[in-house]
Amino acid sequence: MDIVQLSIPLEFIRNLVRVSWRDLRFGLVSELLDPQAPVEWGREQIARLTHPPEALIDLVGMSENCPSLGLVDQLAEDEPEQAGDQIRDKWLYLVLVWIYKIKDEYPDSLQRVEEVYGDFDYPEQMANFVRNMPMTGPDLGSIEANERRLFKRWKQYIGETAPKYAP
Repeated sequence: MDIVQLSIPLEFIRNLVRVSWRDLRFGLVSELLDPQAPVEWGREQIARLTHPPEALIDLVGMSENCPSLGLVDQLAEDEPEQAGDQIRDKWLYLVLVWIYKIKDEYPDSLQRVEEVYGDFDYPEQMANFVRNMPMTGPDLGSIEANERRLFKRWKQYIGETAPKYAP
């Protein structure tokens, strides 16, 4: 990611989507994920396994703030292959839900949507709630009314997409 950098906590992610090591890898590389999330996820996974892989043992034993990407790479390689666009679309959803959840913390949350739109290479599913795109539908008579419509469409995208990724 070029512009949007977040630190989405694992607990938030886990409540919205099924999580894999490949998902966590994308989040780390893209600087969207809380850097401690892989260690937290590893602790949960190791408790379920009778013979955990060496990389998982090493990851769980890491001290705080140590880089974990190499170990996450190893763990991701042991998982079934996933299409990159599927992981990317899942993260697009997660980022948009997270920003919507904390939208009041931004002076201009629709600007953040525009940044996500660019960072994710202009996904078609976002076009109707991106402010700098041509307006779909009639002008509602004021900037405020038109922006309320964008927020409504953003929320609609979240609601329609949620079942696709539900854990």
